[in-house]
Amino acid sequence: MKKSTLTVFFVLAGCMLFLSGIWIYFQKTLDQVDLGEGEGAAGYEKHYLMISGEENTLMWDSIYESASEAARDADAYVELIAPQRESTYTKADYLRIGIASKVDGIILEADGSAEEQELIQEAMDQNIPVVTVLTDDSSSARISFVGLNSYQLGNAYTEQILGLLKEHETTQVLLLSNSQSKTQETNLVYYQIKKELEEKKQGYQSVNISEYSIDNSSDFDTEEFVRDIFVNGNTLPDVLVCMDEVVTECVYQALIDYNQVGNVDVVGFYYSDVILDAISKGIISSAIALDMEEIGRYSINALEEYSSLGHTSSYYSVGQNVITRKNVGTYRTGANQ
Repeated sequence: MKKSTLTVFFVLAGCMLFLSGIWIYFQKTLDQVDLGEGEGAAGYEKHYLMISGEENTLMWDSIYESASEAARDADAYVELIAPQRESTYTKADYLRIGIASKVDGIILEADGSAEEQELIQEAMDQNIPVVTVLTDDSSSARISFVGLNSYQLGNAYTEQILGLLKEHETTQVLLLSNSQSKTQETNLVYYQIKKELEEKKQGYQSVNISEYSIDNSSDFDTEEFVRDIFVNGNTLPDVLVCMDEVVTECVYQALIDYNQVGNVDVVGFYYSDVILDAISKGIISSAIALDMEEIGRYSINALEEYSSLGHTSSYYSVGQNVITRKNVGTYRTGANQ
């Protein structure tokens, strides 16, 4: 009896030590993502958190740089957090951390999930305004959206696709997005493109349009999916429409790797150096470019206006351009020096 009691005691003690170790590890890990540790953060009156949709992209760098410049004029500090593939933290976790840290405002690309909607509401309940950029979630409690609405973006893509349709046969069009950027808003863009193509195509033209969202939860998911499209020639579309920067660059690389340059027309998104090179070489037909400087600046304007007046515009529309081989040089000497 005494031996079995000792055994139970040691088992329970071991479990407690194990659980204590896990708790200590969790706390230390959490400390590593504490906010407000950026250089000079303490010297500003306000602290804003920007949560990017993807890590290490030039697009988000441009948005952050513009937001930081606008924030400095308002005596505010912007801290950028990007999802790290090797980290277990999700965008929702970073939202929770921002709320717990009592930042003065949050800027993020919405994903439309119920969890995110609840967290945005929680932030607002604690007087932390939230601005969505690039993709919106109008069902959430966000104070404002900065970007293009689904109608404008759908129209921009449609105009480019129309110029790539075949004359007297069916054109297969595939829209590609990734799981980070796939939201109700991108669904609306897809339906807007589909509707406008049916309305604007010539009577002798036929279009079969489909869309796919790539699960990019691991390092190579986007590259692998794009590669599979090109390896399986039977599924190769006539026109590939890329809804974000990462997908555009992956498609460009696959066109070269699998000798399909000229066989597939591509409409891309944004204007990284890689994408500009592809356009200048005629490998990518065109790319839709939002004004990232305006996105960063307007997001801070929305937070500042809300802070001082208690309200702001629910929608800030930004400039949009189409980059082609004819005007690609403008972007090389401008945003991508």
